[in-house]
Amino acid sequence: MDRMAIVPTSNHRRMLARAVLSLATGSAVVSCGSAPPPVEASAVSAAGEVRIAPDSPKWRSLQVETVQPSTERTIATLPAQAVPDEDHTVRVSSPVTGRIESLDVHAGDHVHAGQPLAHLRSADAVQATSDLAKARAAWMASRAALTRMTDLYEHKVSAARDLEQAKSDEAQARAEYERTQARTHQLGLGATSVSDVYVLRAPVDGVVVERTANPGAEVRSDNGQALFAISALDAVWIAVSVPQRDLALVHRGARLRFRTDAAPDRTFEARISFVSDALDPASRTATARAVVANPGGALRVQATGEAQLLVTEQGDAVTVPTRALVTHGTGTVVFVEASPGRFVRRAVTVRDDDGVTATISAGLAAGERIVTTGSLLLAAEADRAP
Repeated sequence: MDRMAIVPTSNHRRMLARAVLSLATGSAVVSCGSAPPPVEASAVSAAGEVRIAPDSPKWRSLQVETVQPSTERTIATLPAQAVPDEDHTVRVSSPVTGRIESLDVHAGDHVHAGQPLAHLRSADAVQATSDLAKARAAWMASRAALTRMTDLYEHKVSAARDLEQAKSDEAQARAEYERTQARTHQLGLGATSVSDVYVLRAPVDGVVVERTANPGAEVRSDNGQALFAISALDAVWIAVSVPQRDLALVHRGARLRFRTDAAPDRTFEARISFVSDALDPASRTATARAVVANPGGALRVQATGEAQLLVTEQGDAVTVPTRALVTHGTGTVVFVEASPGRFVRRAVTVRDDDGVTATISAGLAAGERIVTTGSLLLAAEADRAP
């Protein structure tokens, strides 16, 4: 019987081709000894969920921090300026009329009590030292006359009336001498010789924060013009301009936090010690002050910045760094660490945000861990979810 020829169908041909391809692939893997392809370092497993492998370069771009309970919140942010503490500031004027011959210090210099600030040429100095010299000479002459008159009286040569007159003259001369001596001491003048040089000296230790004196300038003793301002800068005032709408929030004892570009890495905290009773007629603002410790002079006077008024927080609010927040649609989200390498996007409600710290009133609980650096990277990964 003739054998029947078996003709493979199209299905048989396809199955045979797959088997041959599978054998070829398997033999190639065995012969080359290569490993299966690596898993992607980051992957989106669900909408709003991102996984980052610990060995991924992206992992090193992330910073995760624990959410802290909120103990205070900012109720107002107001313009403020660091100014000298007037309780420890002395404005120095000249007690004599004259002309400034030379300056010994400049603004910003540290000075000690008694240190020369400026030298003046003054007729008042000449008058004071001259009066002292004449008064001293007159007193010495009256003392000698009294000694002689006492001796004459004891030897019955002069009358008692002459002795009493000599005592009166000596007493008047002594009083005049003491007056002129007190005057020269008050001016800080030497008592040894007559001179027209007057040295204006620092009355306290501190820093020269202002200087209006200039060489050659004429100064007067009767106009109270301040030539120098010297302040101890281990403490300064924070002067806050408070508009009318915020006056109800400001009171003595209220806490504030001051930040300035002049010290970008520092935050200065204090309590308000004074609130003015009247508004400035031009700006329609009241002035509030707080004393801030300033060891080392890190806070420079006249530095401007912002003062945040703080109140104690009540409830379950938490605080997070502002950089942790990401805008998603019309809302705000953060990325919560659900487990190591697994991050979940979560919507939150922001109550206050001062640009550094944000207060979250809903969506987070204290103790949870969120991404504070790299949240934008995770947002981009999450947006790739199907």
